[in-house]
Amino acid sequence: MSRYELLLFLHIGCVILWLGSGTCLILLGMRADRSRDASRIKNIVEDAEWVANRLIIPSSLAVLVLGIALVVDGPWSFDTLWVDLGLVGFASTFVTGFFFITPQTKRIGATMERDGGMSAAAVEQVRRLFLISRIDLVVLFTVVADMALKPTGDDAGTLVLMLVTIAVGAAYSTWRFRSASPAAGIPAREPA
Repeated sequence: MSRYELLLFLHIGCVILWLGSGTCLILLGMRADRSRDASRIKNIVEDAEWVANRLIIPSSLAVLVLGIALVVDGPWSFDTLWVDLGLVGFASTFVTGFFFITPQTKRIGATMERDGGMSAAAVEQVRRLFLISRIDLVVLFTVVADMALKPTGDDAGTLVLMLVTIAVGAAYSTWRFRSASPAAGIPAREPA
C-alpha cells in the first residue's frame, strides 16, 4: 500500500463518518420534529451536540487535512477545478457550522433555560437548526459528487447538475420547513 492509498482510505473513511453521522442526525431530527414530542426534540438536540463534538467536527477536520495531503502527495494541484470546488464546499459547511449551527445551538439552550424547558419558541429554533442542517447536508453530498466525478471546466452539464441539486435541496427543505405547522402540540410557556 502506498502512502497515497493510505491517505485516500483514511480520507474516504472520515467522509463516511462525517456524512453518515450527519445523515443519521438529520433523519432522527425529522422524525422528532414530526412527532411534536418536546422531550424527543430536546433529546435529539442534545444527542446532536454530543455527536457533533465527538464525531462530526473531528472527522470533518480530518477530511480537510487528509484532502490537502492527497493533493500534495498525488497528481493533483490546487488550481484544479474539482479540488477548488471541494475546498469551497468545505468552507461553506465550516462557515455554516461556525456562524449558524453553533450559535443557534447556544440560543436554543438559552431559550430552554429562560422558558424552563422545551417551549414553542425553543422548538421553532430547533426547526430552523434542522432546516439549515439539511441544506448543509445537501452541500456535503454535492461535494462528494464533485470528488468522485472530478469535473473540469468542460463538464458544464455536471457542474450545472451540482448547482441544481443544491438549489432544489435548499428549496425543498425550505418548503417542508414552511409547510409544517410550527410547534404543534408544544405548549407556549410564558417567561417567569
